[in-house]
Amino acid sequence: MNSSPGGSWRHNRLVSDLRATVAATLEECPLGSQWVLRKDGDSMTIAVPSAVSKEEVIGEFPPRLDRWLRRSNAGRTPETQLRVRMAVTHGDVIVEENELVGGPALVEAARIRDIAPLRRAMTAAPDAFVGLVLADHVYRNSVRDGDPALMPRAYREVVAEAKGYRAPAWIRLWGVEHPTEDASADRGTDSSHPTPKPVAADAEERNAGPPSGGDTYNTSVGSVTGSLAIGKGATSYTGTSDGRR
Repeated sequence: MNSSPGGSWRHNRLVSDLRATVAATLEECPLGSQWVLRKDGDSMTIAVPSAVSKEEVIGEFPPRLDRWLRRSNAGRTPETQLRVRMAVTHGDVIVEENELVGGPALVEAARIRDIAPLRRAMTAAPDAFVGLVLADHVYRNSVRDGDPALMPRAYREVVAEAKGYRAPAWIRLWGVEHPTEDASADRGTDSSHPTPKPVAADAEERNAGPPSGGDTYNTSVGSVTGSLAIGKGATSYTGTSDGRR
């Protein structure tokens, strides 16, 4: 990862804040003690047990994370505040001896986490501390056709493009009104849905290692840990955290 403004001191503090905030959030989540966390330097991958529904993950983790971030960021200068991007998908992951090995769901999560529409939305809303992007199938099955309390109208459809991956996705900012200035650009040049392309893991992401770069501090959230691949009930989701610029 490239050095960010403020150097190693700022970087280390943001990583420490990220881990503390995620740990506090997990304590409040259903079966949070069973969610498996992999720390990858300035990144994280979380595996969520299949006993925890996608609706619980989407509806409870982001707002709780947002509350902890607002407490942690209170009184800090913009440059030292922590912001998080999180992507959610669903599918199988492979775990061995409590170690998260990989799986296509984690690769997809890593692909959509850093998409440009979410970055632009958070840049346009500096008071947003949590930006969420959902894979299209997660939005359709768990938000649009799921619990109305998940507020499907709070999400905006975009096109997720990264490393040969292209598919619809849905973004939402927590705690602020969603900016709409660049909505047409985020949907692409036409109104048709792009045909999803398969997610192919390159050498560096076969183990679901999330990409990093610039002054972004990456946080990935995945699906469950154990000694086998997760079945149909698993949820994969990934996120990134930013220091403000």
